[in-house]
Amino acid sequence: MSNVINWRYLNGRLKKTKALIALIFALYAIAFYYNQSLLTTNRIAAADLPLKIVSNISQKEISSASMAQQYDDRQPEQCLTWRPFVFVKTHKTGSTTVKSIAVRYIKRNSLQQELCYVNPFLGGYPGSMQQRFLFRLKNATGTDKKNECMKTAIYRHSRLNLTLVKNMMPKRARVFTIIRQPWAQFQSSFNFYYGKHMPGEGLSELKVKVEKQLQANCFLYPYLHIAEGRNIDVLEYSDLAFENLHQNIPYFFRSKNPQAYDLGLDPYLEDEEEMKKNIAILDSGIDLVMINEHMDESLIMLKNVMNMTWEDMLFDENKKVKNYRHYNLDDYPERCAKFEKMFKLDIFLYRHFNATLWRKVDEYGRERMDDDITKLRKLRGVTTSLQNDSNGIIKRKFDFKDLFNSIPKTYNDTYLVNILYRKLLKLENRDKVLSYDLARYMVDNHGGCPI
Repeated sequence: MSNVINWRYLNGRLKKTKALIALIFALYAIAFYYNQSLLTTNRIAAADLPLKIVSNISQKEISSASMAQQYDDRQPEQCLTWRPFVFVKTHKTGSTTVKSIAVRYIKRNSLQQELCYVNPFLGGYPGSMQQRFLFRLKNATGTDKKNECMKTAIYRHSRLNLTLVKNMMPKRARVFTIIRQPWAQFQSSFNFYYGKHMPGEGLSELKVKVEKQLQANCFLYPYLHIAEGRNIDVLEYSDLAFENLHQNIPYFFRSKNPQAYDLGLDPYLEDEEEMKKNIAILDSGIDLVMINEHMDESLIMLKNVMNMTWEDMLFDENKKVKNYRHYNLDDYPERCAKFEKMFKLDIFLYRHFNATLWRKVDEYGRERMDDDITKLRKLRGVTTSLQNDSNGIIKRKFDFKDLFNSIPKTYNDTYLVNILYRKLLKLENRDKVLSYDLARYMVDNHGGCPI
């Protein structure tokens, strides 16, 4: 009898155990299904968030797509229209034309822009851009507002610091610039900084003009030093520069791979493999390199990259035309060989990004590009490509011998820093300590001159 009772007891416990196990599996299945549903919901919410938000918070922290608004600094109506940007404004490349487009874009979208620069430079140029030199003026009460330039648009002359740009700007920001055929850029730079000036009014008037108009950017250098104040043309200057240019001359880089210099590369880089490596790194960090000689195609690609409107593509075409003699370097084989050696990096840079631009055009579609260029020119009221320089033949007479002879031929960095420091203080009501640090940094990076 006891055996029967024990068997019944055990059978009852077994049934209860099976029921309990079944219940546990059922609860586990429900929990697993609920968890998967929650993860799916969170993934959908994450997909609606900006990239910078998804990378900074976990899925558990995302409850709904509505969280995007508290992280994103855009207004709802702007979300699909504007982009923060950095325009690396290179010298004598047609960059002023692109800047006018950037300014229109800023105004239309009410972007915050950097107002923190030493005219016409930004961030410590000709040194690599430094955040500590992105500073504002003092306000009316004298309170210093330095280091408050975390803005959404940068477009002044600066030397590209790609690491700083990527860390300082929003992740969705676009970086673009423009370059030019090196010999054309070299001619334009020579005539802009030296060849077009005619100081017939005398030495004292010229010094006032240089100080008032050109401020802290050593306008005549390195040309004044290389030419020793003589009246020479760009061909003669190129011969002298090939023989006499060196890094101790203020602003030497204006005559040694200046476009590569503005984009943060070492202008004395000679090894071809190192050139290719550095240009590839640059390429990976810049969204668009425009080409002056293909300005219309470049503008269409800029419109595409920046999500611009056709209205943004219009700009002020009343810029004064530079009249100077243009030389074809192919007519001077010996000079051509010297130039190609001296500007080897800029030539590599130009060839690389010219090819890159046309690959982008192919991806965009050649027929589509042709249609857009026709529309762009119609909006501008012209039927040909934009021209950035005149082919005039006016050769101005100039002679800087008196100015050159008045400049001390030996000086140290302290002398240059003090000159530049006084210039910086005259520009605006700036912080004295920061202005001195800026002067020191500029001189250390070949940005001081004895004028």
